[in-house]
Amino acid sequence: MRQLRAQQPDVCAIQGRKAAPLRAAAMTPVMMVVTPGTTNEQLEEEGIIVTGRFRDFVFASVAVDDVERVAELRSIKQLQLPRDVHQKLDKVRTAIGVDKIHAGEGLPKAYTGAGVVTGIVDGGLDPNNINFQREDGTNRVEYLTHIYANSQSSAGYSLVEYNRETVKNFETDDKTAYHGTHTLGIMAGGYDGKITMATQGSMLGADVVEAESNPYYGMAPNSDIVVSCGTLQDFFIAQGIYSTMAYAAELGKPAVVNLSLGSNTGPHDGSGVLSRFMEQAADAGLIICLAAGNEGDLPIALNKTLSDDDKTVQTFIQPLQSTVTSGNTTYKNLRYGQVYIYSNDTTSFDIQAVIYNTSRGTITFRDAAISASQRGNSVYYATNGYEQNDTDKSNTNFARAFNGYLGVGADLDESSNRYYAMIDYFLHDNTKTNANGQYILGFVVTGKKAGQRIDCYCDGTWTVLDGYDQAGWSDGSQNGSISDMACGKNILVVGSYNTREYYSSLDGKTYSYGTGAFPEGEVSKFSSYGTTIHGDNLPHVVAPGVTVISSISEPYTTSTNFSSFLNYQQAKVEKDGKTYYWQEAIGTSMATPVVSGAIALWLEANPNLTIDEVKDIVAKTAVKDDYVKNSTADPIQWGAGKFDAYAGLKEVIRRTAVDDVKSDSRLLVQTTDNRHFNVFLGGAKSLSATLYNIAGQAVGQYAAAGDELDIDASALAAGVYVLQANNHTDKIIIK
Repeated sequence: MRQLRAQQPDVCAIQGRKAAPLRAAAMTPVMMVVTPGTTNEQLEEEGIIVTGRFRDFVFASVAVDDVERVAELRSIKQLQLPRDVHQKLDKVRTAIGVDKIHAGEGLPKAYTGAGVVTGIVDGGLDPNNINFQREDGTNRVEYLTHIYANSQSSAGYSLVEYNRETVKNFETDDKTAYHGTHTLGIMAGGYDGKITMATQGSMLGADVVEAESNPYYGMAPNSDIVVSCGTLQDFFIAQGIYSTMAYAAELGKPAVVNLSLGSNTGPHDGSGVLSRFMEQAADAGLIICLAAGNEGDLPIALNKTLSDDDKTVQTFIQPLQSTVTSGNTTYKNLRYGQVYIYSNDTTSFDIQAVIYNTSRGTITFRDAAISASQRGNSVYYATNGYEQNDTDKSNTNFARAFNGYLGVGADLDESSNRYYAMIDYFLHDNTKTNANGQYILGFVVTGKKAGQRIDCYCDGTWTVLDGYDQAGWSDGSQNGSISDMACGKNILVVGSYNTREYYSSLDGKTYSYGTGAFPEGEVSKFSSYGTTIHGDNLPHVVAPGVTVISSISEPYTTSTNFSSFLNYQQAKVEKDGKTYYWQEAIGTSMATPVVSGAIALWLEANPNLTIDEVKDIVAKTAVKDDYVKNSTADPIQWGAGKFDAYAGLKEVIRRTAVDDVKSDSRLLVQTTDNRHFNVFLGGAKSLSATLYNIAGQAVGQYAAAGDELDIDASALAAGVYVLQANNHTDKIIIK
């Protein structure tokens, strides 16, 4: 199929410039899966520049005009061009129990991520931020790769490496962004020194204080940090994952990687090259945590199983905003992006983009059509000024409705072995002949047989799927808003719930996103979810992701005059002539590093944890409180419930302990309120405990099945007591 134009929405298109076709560069990076036994030398004989390899996954560069030939080679099972993806603590640590883990309460020791590699692939990274420095000023970032598209390079991209000594020479990959610094701060930020901060206040206001200790440090403050940043396309993301895995393997350390990234376009079945690469990386021991996405309140999916009486799927592509202004140009009802439509197997379908007149209830334009017999082709319509190829068609009815371009193509996706189509569009209303917006864009899918399933996914950036209340036309669904990247195997997918509705800033005021917008305890309305074609419900779990306060990039704040905007600042500190800021943000991007950082603490307790064990422990220990049980939200959106790092770590210790408790476990006693105690003996099948006073008299006996029990000592006098449980002893103090 001819390369469709819009890879993903970006500012170039909003400014009215046509997205540059991929062939503008002499070389393009690709990810490939090769047949077993294929050597790098054999690939290079075909003109393929091999730049890296993991098992049968090959990172390479190929001449743009040679991509189709290379893809057809018998040695190439899959070939994927770069696809864009999007970036998607004090209260947080308390909510999931990390504060108790850092303090070592009821545990063999305090866990802070020591000896564990925390990796991240993101953009807007400031590796020299104070949040990633040790007390002596040295950097905790052990290894950084800056990977970015570069048309001047013979490979089509550049990869620059930095170690702990040279990383000081790297400023940032993007001065206009701070997403990576924020997510890395949540995952592994370690600065806990003095800080100027706004206290959490009511809506009436807040105080600005000089605090002795920064409350906004991360989950794994003593971990070894590995960073990859640059161009956020799947090729470069895979390279970043690989660099983390290779670094950790060289040192013999366990590793967890955070991906607060995602894309809504694709088959949503885990068949993509990046998804398969992550599956293999997990098989090699890497733990990968991935954000569910932030489109949970948008109807961007549509799924239907056809019947003998109904073999049609039809819906409209609705703009999210009525007007979009860029510079001096205003676009009315901008529709920009892609919709992917998949069959459940190789069975084809006919696909037709249409323009519909809502005032008459009729279709006025049907010409952009691809039938099953035209597999591998695409057709484009464009108005004056938006043409890109001599083959672009014009149509009076099309031009009466819109300015822009519209393309439709279909083919067999050999990766997923599913027939699919893509609608590619950049359209805004013709303000002269479509002044009241009566002409709208839609598409019609006509299937071939009963039982055939049709899955439609809109990218959700500028448009959604809607029936416009027209008879016979379907609304989109939020179930299916889950990121395509999240649908792969062997990864942990994280959604978001709310832990902070209000936040205070250095201007002395308290803010919110609107009264009731994010009520504490509830699932975040934006948190994406869905049931895959394989029947898997995602996300696996939810974690705090609303108004999470973390560090932001110093190059970003310097270049944007951020110091003037006190209302955006929750905290700051000055050191060596630089000012570092902390700011709130919302999204599953924030929830995911909460979990990945906490899993680093689990890996410190058991470096041999597998992704299957992690997923099982996450599900077993997730909290199902009244918010979860009584929620009006779709249960799928919650996953297993609210992530509990503390209960999960205890389960890790429990599973790590051998059956013979005497030889390999310790008695762990946690004080809850001075007169109530939790007793934990990892691995015990049952507990029998006796409490003695200092005279050696038994004053209480307790028993429980399993390795955990609670003691109520409220009736006992204050003093020192000895607890004996399964022949293990400990001293407790009752106040």
